[in-house]
Amino acid sequence: MILEEMYSGRFYPCETVVPTSEVYRKAVKACEKLMEQLSQRLSKEDYELVQELRAQTAIAQCEESESHFKYGFSAGLIVQHEAYEQVNGEK
Repeated sequence: MILEEMYSGRFYPCETVVPTSEVYRKAVKACEKLMEQLSQRLSKEDYELVQELRAQTAIAQCEESESHFKYGFSAGLIVQHEAYEQVNGEK
């Protein structure tokens, strides 16, 4: 049960959920190929800049994903609350 997992500290969706779509897999492979090409073409310093850019982009994307999750979860709770009120004739 999800509540038990949360209570016991074993609920980590951001660490355990990985997209499985073909689009995702293709994008990951394309990124790997591009990084390999860049590592061969760029100077060591320039390649390190690219790696830092990827790291900072990942941080920004994680923050954005967290914001989207929080907003979506909150919206879902609001919808649930409104549905409950409708069923029970409140408001």
